[in-house]
Amino acid sequence: MSSKKHKKYTWSEESIAKTRKTLKERLSGHAIPQTLVGLEKNSKDLYELLNRTVAFGESNTCILIGPSGCGKTALVNKVIQELSQKYDDDFCTVYLNGLFQTNDTIARKQLARQLGIQIRQDQTDLEVFDLFKSGNEATKPIVIIIYNFDEFVKNCTKPFVYNFFNITTSKNCPMALIGITRKLSIFTDLPSNILSRNSYSHINVERPYTITIFTKLAKSILTVDNSIKNDKEYCKMFNKKIQELFENKSFKNIIERIFNNSTDIVRTFHKISFEPVGKMNIEQPFLIPSDFIEVAMQQEVNIDKILQDLHEPQLWILLAIYSLSGRDCNVFNFAMVYNEYTNYIKSYIKESGSRFKQKLIKEHLLRAEFEFLEQRAIIRKADSKDLPKDFRMMRLTILPEQIIDVVSNNNRLPSLMRQWIS
Repeated sequence: MSSKKHKKYTWSEESIAKTRKTLKERLSGHAIPQTLVGLEKNSKDLYELLNRTVAFGESNTCILIGPSGCGKTALVNKVIQELSQKYDDDFCTVYLNGLFQTNDTIARKQLARQLGIQIRQDQTDLEVFDLFKSGNEATKPIVIIIYNFDEFVKNCTKPFVYNFFNITTSKNCPMALIGITRKLSIFTDLPSNILSRNSYSHINVERPYTITIFTKLAKSILTVDNSIKNDKEYCKMFNKKIQELFENKSFKNIIERIFNNSTDIVRTFHKISFEPVGKMNIEQPFLIPSDFIEVAMQQEVNIDKILQDLHEPQLWILLAIYSLSGRDCNVFNFAMVYNEYTNYIKSYIKESGSRFKQKLIKEHLLRAEFEFLEQRAIIRKADSKDLPKDFRMMRLTILPEQIIDVVSNNNRLPSLMRQWIS
């Protein structure tokens, strides 16, 4: 095994590789955070609510509200992880998403599939929900988590949503329903009979509101824990170097610029950190300020030039991605983007009246532009799954505000494009 000496210690290539992998998983959103900096009270409240369902069979409904990038998903994942560690497989977790479960039938089938329930096509909602409600004292509690809850409420019919809420009152099968959304209007969007008949709580999740909290959060992201069990000295030295990194004046300037200029500060920090973490090797076992400075400068210069040269169809794609990201949809595929674009155009035409005419860009043309954006590294693959092109999940490599800037400052674009971001 190759190694490199640092002072009196010898760092193993295995320890460096494991640290690099751990940090990349955090930065890409695949790992559950060690700590929820700034969300301690939210975490305590959600844990207590779900614990009452799992431990005591108490049914609960909770709506989690907060802006994009504030940590709603991380909060839920962390609490579910803690409950799983305590209760093992004594409860079931079901995940739905308003962007994917876009009507009653799809939502019903996905719910049944995850719970292992067989349903017939001719069964009514009431019959299906009766299956979910049936049970006895030995029935496992169920935690249902619905991402983009506002879209779920909008796309599914009122009777379906009503019945969905109603199953959480079952005494035979205790359930907790957690709706996750960024829209405060969710309470007016929900049918009045649901609000009147069902008791619910809501938890407001906020972005880090001071530079001190954001700095603490950023430091926790790059700090390693006891997962590198075979090399405690490397962990100790790595964390010491992270402390020095956050004391570096140039690095502190990057943190301050992210906090002051970005609308999604956590994801911006993730993007800037990804490349420096990827450079870690036996010759450079620790993170250094110059790598972060280089990435920050490159992103500002190169991406801005590329964005300024984009044509209207390419900007339509970015606007659709921007719209999806506003609903906490951090990954997307071409099918989702094209659907978002067509829905906006159709909605705009409907609201503007019959006099307004806007031709939809054909699907195969936008697909080519989507691939162009991937070639320019404005979007990149989110995972290595081998799926058909239209369904490969992608991530945005630029900041949401960069899309706003390029569209807002281009007077040659039609007004309906600028209206989308407003």
